Amino acid sequence: MSQATQSGTTKSLSMMVRYAQVEQGAPFPDTPEDPPHITDLKQKRQSKMEEMEQDPILTCLYRMRFGASQLYVYALAWVAVIICAPVYVDYNFLVRQVPARCVVPSCDGNDTSFNESFVQWAIPENQQCKVYQRSEANITECEEEYFSNDTETSCSEWVYDTSLFTSTTVTEFDLVCDSDWLRPLAGSMYMLGMLLGAITIGDLADRFGRKMGILVSVLLLGGGGVLSAVSPNYTMFLVMRLLTGAGGVGLFQVTFVLAVEFIGAKWRTFVGIMIEVPFALGEAMTGVFAIFIRDWRWLQVAVTAPAFLLLSYMWLMPESVRWLVSQGRKSDAIKIINKAAKVNGVEVPKHLLEDTNPEIPTVDGTISVANSKDDLVKEDQPPKVKKTVLDLLKTPNMRRRSFNMFYCWAVCTLVYYGLSSNSGNLGGNIFVNFIATMLIEIPSYVFSYLVLDRMGRKGTLTFVLLLGGGACFISGFIPKEIEWLIVTLSLVGKFGIAAAFAIVYVYSAEIFPTEYRSVGIGACSMCARIGGILAPFISSLASIYQPLPLLVFGVLSIISGLLIILLPETVGCELPQTLQESEDFGRDQSIWYFSCCKSRSNDLTGEVNEGLEEQKI
Repeated sequence: MSQATQSGTTKSLSMMVRYAQVEQGAPFPDTPEDPPHITDLKQKRQSKMEEMEQDPILTCLYRMRFGASQLYVYALAWVAVIICAPVYVDYNFLVRQVPARCVVPSCDGNDTSFNESFVQWAIPENQQCKVYQRSEANITECEEEYFSNDTETSCSEWVYDTSLFTSTTVTEFDLVCDSDWLRPLAGSMYMLGMLLGAITIGDLADRFGRKMGILVSVLLLGGGGVLSAVSPNYTMFLVMRLLTGAGGVGLFQVTFVLAVEFIGAKWRTFVGIMIEVPFALGEAMTGVFAIFIRDWRWLQVAVTAPAFLLLSYMWLMPESVRWLVSQGRKSDAIKIINKAAKVNGVEVPKHLLEDTNPEIPTVDGTISVANSKDDLVKEDQPPKVKKTVLDLLKTPNMRRRSFNMFYCWAVCTLVYYGLSSNSGNLGGNIFVNFIATMLIEIPSYVFSYLVLDRMGRKGTLTFVLLLGGGACFISGFIPKEIEWLIVTLSLVGKFGIAAAFAIVYVYSAEIFPTEYRSVGIGACSMCARIGGILAPFISSLASIYQPLPLLVFGVLSIISGLLIILLPETVGCELPQTLQESEDFGRDQSIWYFSCCKSRSNDLTGEVNEGLEEQKI
């Protein structure tokens, strides 16, 4: 599989999976009640723990409690996520469709308004691309008798309704009629930028450090945003959207990884979920900005220029200890550990840091932002055979499961961003609808965290997809006069799809075998980007029939929810390591079986819960 398919934060999951079980405390003692596969897993965990503790610096990091230093880093991560989140959804206002009509020659002047008296007899009803032709070409008076309603002609200039927004890209670049199809490209170009940014910035952060990744992301996000605000044409605006997309996703993923690498494993699952809270808050802030800033250029500056404040992170944010260790910079890592311990009011045992030899091996415990390697190749081992997504498609069970996951990821992304775009088509106050659509994500993440181990992956994912899809589909048949019910059902749909987005990340990591986990998640991420690129175009179908986007979202989600039933339950089960184990996994389960194996402590079953961080990328 090409590196391009392994994008976004998804690439760090397999590395997180490998050491998550290592870091979560001392190994459990084997007991007679443990089935053989649990005993084997504990033995593997004990071996891995011993391997990781060979490096004293990481031992200190693992044992350090969540104190003031960790809270400081996590707070900085929250600020960064809040700042980068608005650009994910600001296109809902930047390219918002506004009412338009043709300019009527000799009737419209420089200070004309949208609702003029002559509109009723000079322009066909409900038409923004046609104007009635004059009965005689040489007549210039603006009188009803000189217009013939038998003949319509196209126009090349328009007057826009500026009662809600004084200016958008639609009004400035005339994205109406034959050019209307260009409008959704703003969202699609951002998604394309996310794909490219996840690859390039992730690799840069792995090579040159997390702080360098933050620096490049900030320059792309802030610079691209400000330059898009001064774009003289729509082409430049789209190019700048691509750059802001790269910077936005880069800032989110690198900041998240840096924070996770600095925080002890006991808190990692909670931290991975709660990092989505500032993201939802940042998205909602876009709606607040739009209430007070009705000009698209100033709105773009307002949501992207604050990114430059994050340049201070080059001094405020510590470098990742894990990355420093992996690069052999042991002395720098020790300085950060000692400083964190001092802030936390604890003392690092001197014997753990006595060895200051900088020539240490790369430790298999560093989260890779750009790539995840299941095992480090030692010098005396032959090189590994390159694994590709095609390997997942060679056997029947894994082929069906892989396509099932590909479809689910694409649907989750499409519906997630599609519902955000469609919030302005629900009726009522568009700003309130938008803000509510963003904030509803917060309880969905809490719900996912609370029920994921109790209901199982398969049962929970099926439930939230059917809940969200059913709500969207039903809302398409509600009379438009009952606005409150349409809005409520749309919010239920967003609740379900946001929860599904969190759960599918964990579930797919458990479906794919360890040796192909990075490849499988990378392919899922590629499919997710395709869904994100299509989302603005699906939302634009509201211009044809207003409930149509919600109907499409509902049908796609329901189909995905039903397809998930065909997958095996994974909660409480030992995860497959090889392709053959994955092929055989779940053969003894009925498709209607929604729980599997003996329930175990979250220290064992939660080894991929850290993956809950990647929903929007």
